Amino acid sequence: MENENFDLDQKPAAANKDLWLFLIIIDIVCLCVFGFFLYKNLSARFFSPADGTLASLPAQEEQAAADDGKVLTLEEEVVSSVKEQEAPVNNPAKEPVEEEPVAVEKPAAAQTPEKAKKESVIVRPNPKSSKYRRVTFRYYGEGKKVSIVSGFTMAKPQALRKKKDYWETTLSIAPGRYRFLYIVDGVNTPDPYSPEEDGRSVVVVE
Repeated sequence: MENENFDLDQKPAAANKDLWLFLIIIDIVCLCVFGFFLYKNLSARFFSPADGTLASLPAQEEQAAADDGKVLTLEEEVVSSVKEQEAPVNNPAKEPVEEEPVAVEKPAAAQTPEKAKKESVIVRPNPKSSKYRRVTFRYYGEGKKVSIVSGFTMAKPQALRKKKDYWETTLSIAPGRYRFLYIVDGVNTPDPYSPEEDGRSVVVVE
């Protein structure tokens, strides 16, 4: 009976030992696999598979080096940084040079040109009679039919003839002061180049 009890106590201990051994082996295998993949990743990133030299910089470092116009390897970057630390600073920072302000000419204010004075009423002496004057009226504007009406036309519209860029008529008028209007396509229109009084143009014949 004592031997049988002893065997029952030893079996669980042996089973536990086998289980721990199995778990240790599994851990070792997992570590080996993890180490292999880690080494492969680092090798592909930093070392050239052909000759074992250092590979190009990572993406961010390559971008920074590309900004300087050259992609440096990790070894060249380390050597360059060491030289920069050892080299004395011979060129102090230049003081900012004050630039003289450039005078900018402001465009002249747009000036509205005054309306050019045109000779719309021309008074000449009448060779046939000294009592009347030859007065030429010119209307500068657009229209299909233009007439003039005043006291010297006996309040009847007098038609003007179309010239190059104006309408014209010549009448014999006694000296005096008159008010007149143009009738342009049926619309009463004062002469823009003659004085006005009560909405009508004024002409003085001397």
